[in-house]
Amino acid sequence: MAHTARDDEDKKEYFDSHEELEIKVDKLATLVKKSKHFIAFTGAGVSTSTGIPDFRSGMDTKLETGPGVWELQAHRQARGGAHKTTSTQKAIPSPTHMLFVKLQQEGILKCVVSQNTDGLHKRSGLPKQALFELHGNSNLEKCDKCGHEYLRDFPCCYGTRNHLTGRNCDDVQCGGTLRDTIIHFGETLPVDALKSSYEHGSKADLCLSCGSSLTVTPAADIPKSVAENRGDLVIVNLQRTPLDRLASLRIYAKCDDVSRLLAKKLSVEIPNFQLHRKLIVQSLPTKNGQRLDVMGTDVEGRPFSYLRRVEFSLKEIIKSHNTEPVWMLHKGSGTVMITVHFHGHYGEPPIAISFDSDEGQRRQIGYLLKYDPITGKWSIAEDGGHSDQLADQLKQTKLNNQ
Repeated sequence: MAHTARDDEDKKEYFDSHEELEIKVDKLATLVKKSKHFIAFTGAGVSTSTGIPDFRSGMDTKLETGPGVWELQAHRQARGGAHKTTSTQKAIPSPTHMLFVKLQQEGILKCVVSQNTDGLHKRSGLPKQALFELHGNSNLEKCDKCGHEYLRDFPCCYGTRNHLTGRNCDDVQCGGTLRDTIIHFGETLPVDALKSSYEHGSKADLCLSCGSSLTVTPAADIPKSVAENRGDLVIVNLQRTPLDRLASLRIYAKCDDVSRLLAKKLSVEIPNFQLHRKLIVQSLPTKNGQRLDVMGTDVEGRPFSYLRRVEFSLKEIIKSHNTEPVWMLHKGSGTVMITVHFHGHYGEPPIAISFDSDEGQRRQIGYLLKYDPITGKWSIAEDGGHSDQLADQLKQTKLNNQ
């Protein structure tokens, strides 16, 4: 386990005083304001405040999550009950995650390049074109034949070296094998994500590295290249890194402490996290009657398996689906009550939607779902932004054979 072999000096944590932190974040805010192409680079340290342990923190760390995973393995110890941890599924994106969302929406931050596999940057609301997960996403699997991606509301990485998830592509013209997207040590990074990351790195005049040891290459070569191209590299990390000598500004503080202070100095408000989902309901005439399809996607239209159970109720017909694809056949016209149950990682209650399905008519509605884990309530709004694209996706699936 060579990756755990680090001396005590490497594990030592440093903390800037309040006064030092104020001065340094002032300088960071100035750099952000004058930058033309600002990118962020993140490691496990941006997620420790959410309850997800990192890998390299020492046995005497000040983090509430306790020692890093590899540190515990090196000492052959289990995580203590006093440490505050949670699963990646239940973790709520941190203020740092949400600040990056806000800065990207405002056009200030161009992209986030991440080494993390916890999926929190995606869940926080960063769009696909502004997020490059170089080491994969534990909730994402990909067809090894056509390249189609499937986002899940459950872990799809089972730790196997062949990456097989046991599922196949939904496209009847493909049927390829699905594999998880996690990158193990020694494996090649995803070509497109790495290429885009390097392109942004070559344009960047400012790179903010948060919560990374900056020891794992080739990912760490991206912030390094920004500094070597005479851009500003700002490093936020409690432990020292091998790139400290290249940094324009070195901040020893927790990522969220820096993010809150930076937001204040930039006069932006860090948004509260909300869970975003999209639900597509489509009614189509078939030779066997009217077929009703229900499909979950993310807000960008990518298939997303977040449906735990769906119940249909139409007159005397009651049908329940616990697996995908989700559909029902009915004769005649009527109003279908559709009750959707979720995996409930944040305690999401089920929702009920009333949908008019008329015999011989084609109809599709997209519903934008937003869940606030603080209030425990959903808000639902109709949206038709990707109707044609999603209709095509539904027609490609095995449902088309019914």
